[in-house]
Amino acid sequence: MSRDRYLLPLSALLLAMLLMFQYAQGGQWTPLKDEVTFQCDNGVTTPGYSVYVVGNHPNLGNWDPANAIKLDAAAYPTWTGKVLFPGADDGKNVEWKCIVRNETVPTDVQKWQADPNNIVKLAFTAKSVGTF
Repeated sequence: MSRDRYLLPLSALLLAMLLMFQYAQGGQWTPLKDEVTFQCDNGVTTPGYSVYVVGNHPNLGNWDPANAIKLDAAAYPTWTGKVLFPGADDGKNVEWKCIVRNETVPTDVQKWQADPNNIVKLAFTAKSVGTF
């Protein structure tokens, strides 16, 4: 019973502190994870092909289209997807491109985004956009 007497006030204090930190940051929370939202605009595809993100990091396939990450076409022809980079160094630059690739034959790449490569600096949260 005596522990319960302290837990409720402690919980209220922690909640109040979290709200103060939220307002101190302009009302925006920054989650503690290295997650990048990738977006490929104008990714027009034909049946059997989708847009993928590929880049110079193992989580993006190390430039190997067979290991690229498929994006979601919920707002076609804009494709988006989130990729986690757990344990990655914050501040590290990652190069990437959008590709249109066959969904069943990973070596059949129909289109690569033109040069230069897109670059995203890994941070606790990030979003990066490329356009065909």
